[in-house]
Amino acid sequence: MKYTNKRNRRNTRILLAIAFAMLLAVILLYGNIYLVSRQKEVERQQITAVAGLIREQFPELSDADIMNLMKYPEDLDERLEKGEALMKKYGYDDSFFAAQEHRHMWQLVLFNSVVIFLTGIICIALYVWHRRRVRREVRQLQQYFDQLNRGSYDLDPGQTTEGDLSMLQSDIFKVTQLLRTAAEHEKEKNEELSRWLADISHQLKTPIASIRINLDNMLDDPEMPVELRKEFMKECSMQLEWISSLVQTLLKLARIDAGTVELKKEEMDLLAVARESQNKLGILAEIADVDVVWEAEPRGEEIDPQGLPPVHMTGDPTWQLEAVSNILKNCIEHSRPGSKVYLSMRNTTVFKELTIRDTGDGIPEEDLPHIFERFYRAKNARKESVGIGLSLASSIVEAGGGKIMVNSVRGEGTTFTIRYLV
Repeated sequence: MKYTNKRNRRNTRILLAIAFAMLLAVILLYGNIYLVSRQKEVERQQITAVAGLIREQFPELSDADIMNLMKYPEDLDERLEKGEALMKKYGYDDSFFAAQEHRHMWQLVLFNSVVIFLTGIICIALYVWHRRRVRREVRQLQQYFDQLNRGSYDLDPGQTTEGDLSMLQSDIFKVTQLLRTAAEHEKEKNEELSRWLADISHQLKTPIASIRINLDNMLDDPEMPVELRKEFMKECSMQLEWISSLVQTLLKLARIDAGTVELKKEEMDLLAVARESQNKLGILAEIADVDVVWEAEPRGEEIDPQGLPPVHMTGDPTWQLEAVSNILKNCIEHSRPGSKVYLSMRNTTVFKELTIRDTGDGIPEEDLPHIFERFYRAKNARKESVGIGLSLASSIVEAGGGKIMVNSVRGEGTTFTIRYLV
C-alpha cells in the first residue's frame, strides 16, 4: 500500500509539472496573439484615420471614390513606388518603419521574457521551498535518530509532512518499535531465566544437602550397620531420582521454549493416550491408595473404558501422553487416601475433550490463576513439589493446538479439562 501511495504521489507531481508547462504555453500563445491583434488594431485605426482625413480634405469625393482609393489596385507595385517616394520625401523611410517593427518585436520579446522570468522565479521559489522542507525533514530525521540512540521511543511518527522522508521515518519508527518489543521480550526472557536459575538452585539445595549428609555419615562410620547403610543409600537413590526427574522436566521445557521440539502431526487416539497414562501411573495411584476410574459424560456412573469408541485426532501421542500424565499425577498426589480420580471423554465434531477430576481439597482461589506458572507452589502443595509439572503440561498442550482449563472448589476437588479443537 505505501509503495502504491508513493507511486501515486510521483504521478501527481508529473501531472502537475505537465499542467504547469501547458499553462505557460497557453499564456505565451495568448499573449502573442494579443500583441499581434493589438498591432493589427493599430493598423486598422490608421487606415480608418486616413479614410476620415480624405473625407475631411476632399469633401467633393463620393464615398465610393474614397473606398476605391483605399482598395489595393491592380497596379499596386507602381503605386507603392510612388507612395514610398512620397513617404521618403517627408521622412517616412525604411528606418522609420524598421523602428516601428523593432518596437513591436521588442514588445513581443519583453512580454515573453517577463512571462518566462516570472515562471523561472516561481520554479526557483518552489525548488527552494522544497529543498528547505527536505532539509527540515532531514534535520527532524536526524533528531529522531538522536532520540532513538538515547533510548527514547515516545516519538510521534507523524510529525513531518507527507513525503518520502516522512514515510521513511514512519517505517523506521515501526522497525524501532519491533526492535523495542523484541528487546523488552529478550529482557523478560533473561529475567525469567535468572528466576529459573535461582529457583532451580533453590530446589537442588535440599536433595544435594541430603545426599552429602548421608554420604558423610557413611564415610565417617566405616562400621555402620548394613541395614542403616542401605537406608542411607536408599535415601540417596531417591534424592538422585528426584534430581534426575527435575532435570528431565527442565530439559523438556527448555526444548519447547527454544522451539526445537517438533510435535508430530499424525493420527492418534486420545482415549488410548489417556488409558496409557492411567496404566503408567498405576503404581503411584496404588501407593497413594487412590483409584483411577472412568465415568460417563456428563458426570454419572462409572463405566468401563473398553466400551468407549476411539477418539481420533491429529497430534503427537508421545508428548500428549507426557501432558496427560503430569495432570493425572497432580490429581493423584492431591487426592485423599481411599478417594477416586475420575476420567471422562467427549468426542464432538468441533473438539475432542479429556476431563480429569479429583475429589481432594481443591486449589485456593488466589492460587488458581498461577498454577500453570513455572516453579509456582500453591499453599496446599506437597513439600517435594517443584511446581513445573502443570507448566510442562500446559506448554505441551498449547504447542499441540489445545488448551487446558481448570475449575476448583475448596473442599470438593479440582477439574482439569484438556480440549483440542478439530
